[in-house]
Amino acid sequence: MNAQKIVTTVAAIAAGFAANKLISLVWKGVTGHEPPTGDADDGEISLGELVVFAAVSGAIVAFARTFATRTAGKWMARGDIEKA
Repeated sequence: MNAQKIVTTVAAIAAGFAANKLISLVWKGVTGHEPPTGDADDGEISLGELVVFAAVSGAIVAFARTFATRTAGKWMARGDIEKA
């Protein structure tokens, strides 16, 4: 496995994790309660709220992961670090 694949994979995972945490904080700040977890026993969350959260969080996480992967790939291509 080459170094570029490792770096871009780690960057994508880190960006997805960070975006997910940020979304949770913003959701709690805007709505005043925890984001939906998909727990079937949670009767407090409406279907509309669940759909909005899923769409927004999915789009933001996908954007963050794509941006991080591309940025890491460009950084590796510049040759700032030695390729393994």
